[in-house]
Amino acid sequence: MGSIDISACDQPQLKTPWIETPLVESACLSRAAGCRIFLKLENVQPSGSFKSRAMGNQILSHLRNPENKGRRVHFYASSGGNAGLAAVCAAKSLGYPCTVVVPMATKPLMLDKIRAAGAADVIRHGETFSEAGEYMRETIMKTSNGDDNDVVKIALHPFDNQPIWEGNSTIIDELETQLPPATTPEEQKAYSDRALPLDAILCSVGGGGLLNGLVMGIEKRRQQKQATLPPSSSTPSPIHLLAIETAGTDSLAAAVAKNSLVSLPKITSQATSLGAVRVSETTFQYAVSPPPGIKVHSTVLSDAEAARGVLRLANDERLLVELACGVCIEAAIGDAAGAGSVPVSGAQSIKKRKISADPAVTYRDEGYGDDRSISADSETDPELEPEVGQKVRSRLQQLVPDLNPQSRVVIVVCGGSYVTVNMACEWRKMLDEGWA
Repeated sequence: MGSIDISACDQPQLKTPWIETPLVESACLSRAAGCRIFLKLENVQPSGSFKSRAMGNQILSHLRNPENKGRRVHFYASSGGNAGLAAVCAAKSLGYPCTVVVPMATKPLMLDKIRAAGAADVIRHGETFSEAGEYMRETIMKTSNGDDNDVVKIALHPFDNQPIWEGNSTIIDELETQLPPATTPEEQKAYSDRALPLDAILCSVGGGGLLNGLVMGIEKRRQQKQATLPPSSSTPSPIHLLAIETAGTDSLAAAVAKNSLVSLPKITSQATSLGAVRVSETTFQYAVSPPPGIKVHSTVLSDAEAARGVLRLANDERLLVELACGVCIEAAIGDAAGAGSVPVSGAQSIKKRKISADPAVTYRDEGYGDDRSISADSETDPELEPEVGQKVRSRLQQLVPDLNPQSRVVIVVCGGSYVTVNMACEWRKMLDEGWA
């Protein structure tokens, strides 16, 4: 499928452990956003998230390795969330075992989902995902299977390697055929020099694997299209990529602000599926210096805004997703001026934000970061407060101000499995009580 050439593999029994997902245009969200909103429904992947592409293609890359041909293979993933679940789903669909090592704080709901998906074993260890990962590599992988040297033990990374990005880039391959063609003279003129007939894509950012794949896919398509057009010295009109994080998981925004790759001291957001304390080097480079025809905007919203996005998607489209996914909906639709979070584009500076560390909050997305919370000093930026009578615009409208009712925007509905109706009801209650 897409840019992944399964036919090139000398093991014909291998199949693609993810599916082509639908692209649907949302009338409700389009009306609210003031442009055409398309939803790329990654929530219907076998594992419930886009991680099926990422972990599935990473697993395929190892199975294609001639060194592993004819040998038994056992995969290991250190994640108590969507990456671990996707690794199990992909490995099992291909006929291979996968063991997942999770920190002690991983919630029973995710443990049950990983076990039900067919994990060979689920082991709990350590306070953080990094401790669980070290235990997996240094203890579990060195002692499992005893003295059976014919078993190849392979550790899977949740976001930082080329096969992961290539798997995620297949989203762009699908968009190429799923987006409506440019038919009117206005559309043909607007999109003639773009990689796709598209104005913007919104995606969540944790470690950056999804963003990397989208950039790679757009750049590949741009080069293919450029080869069919007459030579031109003009710079192509950019496709805007909005990289969305929540306050307390904003490792990309922090790196962009410092113009240097940095690590967060802790993950303090409830949306810990976005909880990589440090993005990949490739993600940082794409954010500050993207390829031609792409403009990357890093922006940060609050947990409360993410919850509003979850509820908005549930109300308007009858889809239930994690906070880490809902944040993209709110970036496209909601009021961005009243929550004290600061948009960052290019190498602009970032202000401190209010970080909620409310001990009464018990629901957290399960990801692969450090989910131990700390308190943080905060301040709000008075420049973000709208003037009296000023029309409040969404984050999308702030960063891409020239959008019109015919502009096309794709939101990657990345999905996520750590969410229930009860959680959504709790978020609704908290918002009604003033959660901001």
